[in-house]
Amino acid sequence: MSALITLDRVSFVYPGADRPALEEVSLRVAPAEVLLVTGETGAGTSTLLLVATGFAPRVVGGRLLGARDIAARRCTVVFSRPWTQLSGLCSTVRDEVAFGPASRGLPRETVRAAAARAMDALGVAHLAGRDPARLSGGELQRVVVAAALALEPDAIALDDPAAELDPAAADALYAALPGIAASGTAVLLATPDLDRAAPVASRAVVLERGRVVAEGAPGRVLDGTTVAVIARAAGCPPPLPLDVPALARRVAR
Repeated sequence: MSALITLDRVSFVYPGADRPALEEVSLRVAPAEVLLVTGETGAGTSTLLLVATGFAPRVVGGRLLGARDIAARRCTVVFSRPWTQLSGLCSTVRDEVAFGPASRGLPRETVRAAAARAMDALGVAHLAGRDPARLSGGELQRVVVAAALALEPDAIALDDPAAELDPAAADALYAALPGIAASGTAVLLATPDLDRAAPVASRAVVLERGRVVAEGAPGRVLDGTTVAVIARAAGCPPPLPLDVPALARRVAR
């Protein structure tokens, strides 16, 4: 399958920085996958999302070295604070989600259909008539993701999207990601929340000081989830189970 995004020994330096935020990163992003990017604070996960989707250096400035090929027609990015990402022009969730495709000048029925599909995918269709400013943080973040998805991107990057959410809202958001990927949109997910992210990811990349130190199936390259720690202590061989149902199936064998 052709890659949507290809990075070949890419390095990136922010304006005024004395060292690269990314160094010699090579990566391919395929359609319909949930790619988890993780690492310690300062590892470069957010920067990798910006570089992979073309927002760096185009939006943030800086210097890009190496080869980058973005075959995706459209990429969108969602950050951790939903209230900073509203248009500020819409009084209903329906209009907020439709704002992006409408601003492209698409036919009204096309806009409505795209918004409806996106709201269904994120489980917020029941909020269509609500004022976005009066939603809870979890509801609002799913609306923001739906608004990004309504643009029908080939790739959507989510930078620690549940950082400001309560546990139930975070669970609901992560549960929606495999369905988004199944529709053909690649999901790039940067987060340290491995307990929630690892079970929904199809592949994982681990960064350390801007370099890729591990890449592959989550059960083979991640060992920091609570369930993986328990499984290792119990003597389970790799690939380690990453959630409770997977652990139960392994133990039942």
